[in-house]
Amino acid sequence: MANVQRLEKLRPLGKLEQVSATCHHLGFFNNVGLSVHYRLSQLVPPTVFDLRHLIHLAVGKVVQKYRILSAIPVNEDTPDAHFASLPSVDLSRSIKFLTRSQPWNDLGEGQDRELDAILEDQHNTDFKTGYGTVPFWRMIVLQSAEKKMDFTAAFIYHHAIGDGVSGLVFHKSFHDALEAFTSTPAACFKREETVAPKEDAIILPALGQLHPLPINPAPPADAAESLNQWTGNSIQHPCKSRWTCFHLSPTVSKSFFLKCKQNGLSVTSVISSTLATVLFDILPPDVEALNCIIPINLRPWLQLPREVSGDALGSYIDATRVLFKRPEQIPKAPRSVNDIWTAAKKVSGIVNDYLSNVSPSGEPYTAVSALETIPDVSAIFKPMIGKPRDAAFEVTNVGIFPTRATSETSEASIWQVGKVVLSRSSLVTGAAVTVSVATGGDGSMTIGYSWQEGVVSDDLVEEINKLVGECLREM
Repeated sequence: MANVQRLEKLRPLGKLEQVSATCHHLGFFNNVGLSVHYRLSQLVPPTVFDLRHLIHLAVGKVVQKYRILSAIPVNEDTPDAHFASLPSVDLSRSIKFLTRSQPWNDLGEGQDRELDAILEDQHNTDFKTGYGTVPFWRMIVLQSAEKKMDFTAAFIYHHAIGDGVSGLVFHKSFHDALEAFTSTPAACFKREETVAPKEDAIILPALGQLHPLPINPAPPADAAESLNQWTGNSIQHPCKSRWTCFHLSPTVSKSFFLKCKQNGLSVTSVISSTLATVLFDILPPDVEALNCIIPINLRPWLQLPREVSGDALGSYIDATRVLFKRPEQIPKAPRSVNDIWTAAKKVSGIVNDYLSNVSPSGEPYTAVSALETIPDVSAIFKPMIGKPRDAAFEVTNVGIFPTRATSETSEASIWQVGKVVLSRSSLVTGAAVTVSVATGGDGSMTIGYSWQEGVVSDDLVEEINKLVGECLREM
């Protein structure tokens, strides 16, 4: 282990970053991931490329662009936690290449069990090995055995250096770099395994320095105190994370998005209500309520130029909550799609209330602002072991991957973007089931589930996954 105290100190961790650092130190939460499938267009002959060389070049360019990719948290579990800069990043230690053992149709619908197994393993692997010599991120490149220029790049990273949207930001820059290097003769570049951060590259300030984080003087009352809620088994440690996901076809996804638009509802609100409807269908009838957490991207309110905040790599999120009450139904009657749309309107209303309930300074009141009042956030986690959790599920949706096909330019991409998967470890103190949603450049939506072994059963999540897929197709 290197002497991290000798590394260049960049800045203190903000309170939200301290939460992620503490959870990583305690083994309560390991990391987040965003995986993207890339396919070389038929316009370019694949014989002219060394894929490993190209990926190293592209990742190196992104590392030089974002200083935080060369930063590691030091003193993770203390109020004095800070980011320190590695002098360089050895890409050969941070990028791992694997080859698929089975053919996989990236254009189809269903599950990618080989990628799921890799992601589950990654989400059970922290960043403590090689501490002080390797960054708090890594990339797993899963190549096709038949199509040499098809690959899935899984970017796995510590939550203090990035939220879910940061995964999209990284891959957008990675995709841009792939395009640039592929367009240039290979002889113009030499392969460098070690990349040093640029001297003029800066690490962006923490959330608390870019947002006033106003505290709501009249927070809403807890409406669930008298209701029988389901939240899985109590908070427990150690944690083994489980992971699975399901890909909807571009056709089914497009139809679902259109229905959401026609009803004036966001995709997140409809998926949240679908989860609640399915859970009420599965769980015992005495379960009266389900609490759902919905993260909110705070980048639009950061005190940064819009073009900078939109491409910010960091942890800039808040969250709101929605309480679902069991709808009155005829006993043994099948669940109704109408229940989903009705509940989705409630979710949409609550999110709109969050966004419209602004402080005198013009930003919505934030829940994360409460962290700013806690001197040592590390002290709040261990006492939670054995206590009930406060939410049944969480739904994070990072939206669609921004490719040239979704932008104003009509120029075709050299590297086509297919399916996108947002994934993460299970949080020991978090919701019983975490749902992660992303839409690829091909228009296909992927819904993933993470849960802690012993908190909910694999059979329950398998049933949720199956029924949610059925509901979305029915719509």
